[in-house]
Amino acid sequence: MKRFVSTVLGRVQPSLRAATAVAATASAPSSSSPAALWCARRGFRSDGTPYNSEMADIAHGSTYLRDGAATMAAEQVAAGQYAENKPRAIMFVNKRPVEIIPQEENVLEVLEREGIRVPKFCYHPILSVAGNCRMCMVQIDGTQNIVVACSTVALPGMSIITDSRLVRDAREGNVELILINHPNDCPICEQATNCDLQNVSMNYGSDIPRYREDKQAVEDFYFDPQTRVVLNRCIHCTRCVRFLNEHAQDFNLGHIGRGGLSEISTFLDELEVKTDNNMPVSQLCPVGKLYMGDADENNEILRELEEAEAAAAAEATA
Repeated sequence: MKRFVSTVLGRVQPSLRAATAVAATASAPSSSSPAALWCARRGFRSDGTPYNSEMADIAHGSTYLRDGAATMAAEQVAAGQYAENKPRAIMFVNKRPVEIIPQEENVLEVLEREGIRVPKFCYHPILSVAGNCRMCMVQIDGTQNIVVACSTVALPGMSIITDSRLVRDAREGNVELILINHPNDCPICEQATNCDLQNVSMNYGSDIPRYREDKQAVEDFYFDPQTRVVLNRCIHCTRCVRFLNEHAQDFNLGHIGRGGLSEISTFLDELEVKTDNNMPVSQLCPVGKLYMGDADENNEILRELEEAEAAAAAEATA
């Protein structure tokens, strides 16, 4: 997935200087300027160097923007919609000053842009902020307050600590709660070794659980003939729900129930969630709840992106 964004940004970078010069001489953009391209926004660190963050996961979604991505991104640069053309301010991350775009970035976006990784399950750059998992918590420097980075707006003068004892204790507690109902089936899970929960549990999990309650058992179902939903593995991040609602305009899937009885499901048994190879929502899942029946089908989009990258490289060297 990262190769796709590298390819897109690689096409944009050679024309970046020229596009910026055009922006300097162009008139101010009208109120009807095109909407921001969600696959290539805020692609620069505070020192001006380009970066490829988790934006690569856009490839897990739809493919309808692939062909025009480079052109649209270049137009955004010319229209002054990129981060380097906007006013900056300073906040502090682990005592280090970092440039931010006031009122337009949340703390997690700033951390990702600066290469500071924090655990997260529900956050995704192409989706609205949910704040369900509470894993991206950071500490406000000088206080005992912790905040959720994905839903906290980055403000001038703000100072945060990303890895204090207080933050680690809070994250460890969240992982322990998430694992209460999560089955111990990593050896047979299709997402083993590529699972966000598995990776985070290695850093914040415990070998000795304090909860001895019976795990919740929920019946599996299918989105469609290809995509199976293993609800016992669900951690309620709602990525699949938000993606289908916001990008596929499919509202058949939702979060139903409360507390320990909540689950992701269709509201009516006869409803079917529409997915296909152009929109493999199964690859958005941070755990192994969603997977397509055939691994080759599940990875088809990866092969398409590799072919697109090879074609772009051949075109560049021609």
